[in-house]
Amino acid sequence: MIFKITRTIFFLMLVVFIQDAFAVGALYVRPRWSTQPYEKMWIKTVDVTVDIQDQVAVTHVDQIFYNEMNTSVEAIYLFPLPENAMITELVYWFNGQRYVAEIRERQDAIAAYNNNLSQWLDPALLEYLGDNLFRLSIVPVDAHTEVRTEITYVEMLDYNFGVNNYKFLLNTLELSSQPLESVHLFLEANSQSPYKYFESPSHGNSSSTQLIQISDYNYTIEFGDENYFPDKDFLLQFETIRDEVQFNILTYSPTEEDSMGTDNFYSLWITPPDSVSESETIPKDIIFTADVSSSMGGQRISQLKQSLDEFLNLLAPIDRFNIITFGTHVEKFKPNLVEANTANIQEAHDFVLQIFALGMTNISAALDSSLHQSFGQESSNNLIFLTDGKPTIGITEPDSIITYTTNLNDMGVRLFSFGIGDNLNKALLTELSLQNHGYATYIASDDSIALLVNNHFTRISKPIITDLILDYGGFVTLDTYPKTFLDLYWGSQTMEMGLYTEGSTTQITLSGIIRSDPVQFTKTVAFPDTGGYRFVPRLWAKAKINHLLDLIDIYGETDELIDQIIELSLRFQILTKYTAFYVDPDPTSVDTDDNLIPNEFVVEQNYPNPFNPVTHINYSLPIGKTEYHVTIKVYDMLGRLVAVLFDDMQQPGKYMVEFNGESLSSGIYFYTVTAGNFSHTNKMLLLR
Repeated sequence: MIFKITRTIFFLMLVVFIQDAFAVGALYVRPRWSTQPYEKMWIKTVDVTVDIQDQVAVTHVDQIFYNEMNTSVEAIYLFPLPENAMITELVYWFNGQRYVAEIRERQDAIAAYNNNLSQWLDPALLEYLGDNLFRLSIVPVDAHTEVRTEITYVEMLDYNFGVNNYKFLLNTLELSSQPLESVHLFLEANSQSPYKYFESPSHGNSSSTQLIQISDYNYTIEFGDENYFPDKDFLLQFETIRDEVQFNILTYSPTEEDSMGTDNFYSLWITPPDSVSESETIPKDIIFTADVSSSMGGQRISQLKQSLDEFLNLLAPIDRFNIITFGTHVEKFKPNLVEANTANIQEAHDFVLQIFALGMTNISAALDSSLHQSFGQESSNNLIFLTDGKPTIGITEPDSIITYTTNLNDMGVRLFSFGIGDNLNKALLTELSLQNHGYATYIASDDSIALLVNNHFTRISKPIITDLILDYGGFVTLDTYPKTFLDLYWGSQTMEMGLYTEGSTTQITLSGIIRSDPVQFTKTVAFPDTGGYRFVPRLWAKAKINHLLDLIDIYGETDELIDQIIELSLRFQILTKYTAFYVDPDPTSVDTDDNLIPNEFVVEQNYPNPFNPVTHINYSLPIGKTEYHVTIKVYDMLGRLVAVLFDDMQQPGKYMVEFNGESLSSGIYFYTVTAGNFSHTNKMLLLR
């Protein structure tokens, strides 16, 4: 089959030369086959719709670009997303038709793209390689034509001291060759609790913005303009009214068409009350453990020193503290914890001033020295661990460091990791904190260190609910994430994602300890068997994928872990570094000649994939022999033969076989097409 068309689209995400995140995306173009620098392409229109339910936002971005050049161009499209966002749908427009991409295993998608590219088809491919940064290569874009894409993503909104924050990264100043012809954003928000306030600090005072309160539980906000050159992001902030500890739950019961299995999904988050009296401030024993190795040189050491100064300025007279620095060796400000009086704090500032970067990174020795300080029995015991997270001496294996630290921490010290810079082992820092009842914070070059430090101190200076236990009153939950239930700090919240098999109404009890006193909070919650919010399964799947990725960071890539991620990615349509979005325009929209005999062997990816229970396999036999002995066999993950789809002679041409997996269980299978000396194997996924 030969295709006589003029345009090929290749969507490929790479980590490249962009620093400022913008959800609108930017397109850069240059004439085909040239080596001249890329120029900005006109972002013609942007249309955004946002649906917020409690703290989950679903954002749909529809944008059109226009090639103003008088020649065919190649283009690169950059599309970063917020840190917690996950892409759930990619739509590509071709010849006025709308095509929705499917998730495939990444290598299969690339192979399919390369195959269609060689035949002058117009495939679209979007891959994930990290940091929620996407690069989309488009070749060619004809002169004076449009490029249109739609992307949908889901994110759990940032929560900080009662305030929920939504940001649409609209700032495209200097990223478009001329102003946007039009921009439009419509947002609707609903909450199970009444809103205390709801506002846009970025666009609230604009005549182009209309904010409407429909009820105490429902708001809309709409922004639109023409001939628009955006120079700031769209920000939304809101807070809900809470009494004591608040439980919020969202559920979803899949239908057969969802292909998500038969279990129900839930997302539960627990939030402390609005305020805590200043008189309830508790004394802290706190160690600042700071990485001063050579890898922390330059900007990082400056950030570290600024962080330490901020920590010292926030200490209260009732606190005790010490500073420990480490490179190849460990150094201490004082042999043991000292009172946070004026003299000691000033001396500590002088100690910080003398810090410079030198040596290797001995994380295990630093944690050993820190945890052997004489922490008190009645105080809030804390370890602030500042590092770039790259151990190079002592214990260097991440899992060994985590196990060693956890076993050493017999005083129940809460470990808070602060990652400095952009080149971090986040999995190590996050797991260190989780295993020791703390949390991790990451400080990038454009973050406000003072704000992060102040917020952290405010949290740990207030009573917290420790030793949390969730009791569902006999109601059975399954496969819950995260695996470690965090303490509940004031100004933050904790979450749990999980499954349940049968719906019911049950009383949830949260038990814990505040200042050695046991406390309990209860709420009657309904877990239905039908309906709900379709993004909930993806939140659960994303939490499980993150858990598996953390295991890979610690233990390395294994087939078992990778296959689990791929299976979840395909089943829930979540883009990961092991999968890709792929879409082919309808071949009937272009000139074809289906009677031509191919000149090479081709085994295409089965379609649909994932499938339930029927899929189709297309393959081509080239000119060169009168006929071939062709076999098509299906194997399971253990290499066992489960089906022979074809075993006979065939002449050159194009063929299709059907595979019905009705009798098989869900899982990954392999099909092998053999023709003479040619053999090719592809992977496919059966989902019940």
